[in-house]
Amino acid sequence: MGSAAIDRERQRRLRLRHLASVLGVLAVWSWWRLLTGKPLMPPLPTLPPDAVFWLPGLAIIALLAAVIVVPMLANARSPHVVYRPEQLEVSFSNVKGIGEVLTEVRHTLQVLLDTRKFREEMGGRPRRGVLFEGPPGTGKTHVAKAMAKEAEVPFLFVSSTAFQSMWYGMTARRIRSYFRALRRAARKEGGAIGFIEEIDAIGMTRSPAHGTSRSGIEGFGSMDTGGIVNELLIQMQSFDAPTTRERLAAWAKGLINRYLPPHRQLLMKQPPYANVLLIGATNRASSLDPALLRPGRFDRILHFGLPSRSARRELIDYFLSNRTHGAHLDSDKIRDDLASMTLGSHCTSAGVPSAIFSP
Repeated sequence: MGSAAIDRERQRRLRLRHLASVLGVLAVWSWWRLLTGKPLMPPLPTLPPDAVFWLPGLAIIALLAAVIVVPMLANARSPHVVYRPEQLEVSFSNVKGIGEVLTEVRHTLQVLLDTRKFREEMGGRPRRGVLFEGPPGTGKTHVAKAMAKEAEVPFLFVSSTAFQSMWYGMTARRIRSYFRALRRAARKEGGAIGFIEEIDAIGMTRSPAHGTSRSGIEGFGSMDTGGIVNELLIQMQSFDAPTTRERLAAWAKGLINRYLPPHRQLLMKQPPYANVLLIGATNRASSLDPALLRPGRFDRILHFGLPSRSARRELIDYFLSNRTHGAHLDSDKIRDDLASMTLGSHCTSAGVPSAIFSP
């Protein structure tokens, strides 16, 4: 059993213990009220007679506050979509025509699954970020979904343009929310894979002239391009950041330790390791900020090129094996001719050369 499966089982048992403790407290409280002759549910509070005068005004104020606050909170939420492993139909058996890239993808996935062994026994540093670079339609999203399916971990998909907002600072806040959700999912499920589509939209090279954007507008670059890239860089270094509960516990222990001698002070726990793999997809890797490509961030770039002739033949064989087709397409010569005719073709999300459908 891999590290991700062990962590997932431990988290499941922990959730069961929490549920049992809550149900136990409710059961004890219910039996206590029954044995003392009290009703199971306490009576509802009664409103004073003058409530008819001030209650409508209070309701209007609460409604106005909700109209103002709720849209702000909703706008700051991460725009990602979570796919459970059972919701994904793609596995490695459906990935065809990418050649040696699949070998590197399998290696990266194995590091995610055996993180504990890689860190504790081998003393390595697991890879946290991988960049998929290549033309549109070459299977980048397809492969990322297959990785999440094989690892049986949540897949958090988001388009980088969904982070962008018209409100100042809201784009960076959405990025923080996304990484917070990614860490939370990894700790609950033993691992998680995040996928940012077209990451060049938020990770373009910062302008060397501080405060000046590519368009030459003064002040726009530091607020938009530079600020967003800086936030992305910071978040890619925060996978092991402590949770709110852990920060509160550390603060309370630090407060108590101020009054204790050194040999009796409470020990501080290290934040748990978040088994996260972040995948960025782009067809313009050269436009990304160099800081994103250094070790510790996207330190591995996998290039998804157009399929070769042999890869196109593999795709055609796979496509025709599970779809109705004419008997003449079972000829090796016909399939070789199709592979030759589809030179320069992209691949659809189903792994099929798109030129097969061209007239």
